[in-house]
Amino acid sequence: MDSAKTSTKRKQILEAAATIFSQKGFHQARMDEIAVMANVAKGTLYYNFSSKSLLFAATVTEGMEGIVRQIRSELVSDLPFPEHFQLLVTSIVRLYLQHSDLAHIIFNEISSGIDDAVLVEIERVRSRFIEFIAEMLERGQQKGYIKEIDLKLSAVALAGIIDSVCSHLLQHPDEATEEKAVATLHAMLSTGLLNGE
Repeated sequence: MDSAKTSTKRKQILEAAATIFSQKGFHQARMDEIAVMANVAKGTLYYNFSSKSLLFAATVTEGMEGIVRQIRSELVSDLPFPEHFQLLVTSIVRLYLQHSDLAHIIFNEISSGIDDAVLVEIERVRSRFIEFIAEMLERGQQKGYIKEIDLKLSAVALAGIIDSVCSHLLQHPDEATEEKAVATLHAMLSTGLLNGE
């Protein structure tokens, strides 16, 4: 198989896996139904991922890495820090809601009896996401926008609050729009983190 075709098949498998894991959870999901949804032979699925645990880990880690890459690319700008901060919040919320299957897995499936090795890999990616947020907050702190507080804990809190709001929106989509969620989060987070605007 050439690399472009292999890459396409792998992407199809990961997209199907995100849907199935989101709908059924890790333990109820079956490799054969993922293969059917991905429109690949079961052998192709096992060629790419030798176990359901490895497929789950790849689905979450590669999905999260893709979201972080997208956020990083959107944040390359010369905006003043307060606008940059709002763009960060907006990007995270929008991407979680756009990738609702992946977000559902992250919010609901990560601790449900998954293999320790898989959890370690997922935590490694999650830690990089937290470090990315902390780095951005540090830039704001150096410019005098962020209070003198622990930036890593602030990044953990920021990610946790956004995760909770997005999880709620995915479960109750009629309660608020994406725009309302972003405005609420930005107002709350900027009041807690930013020096007087």
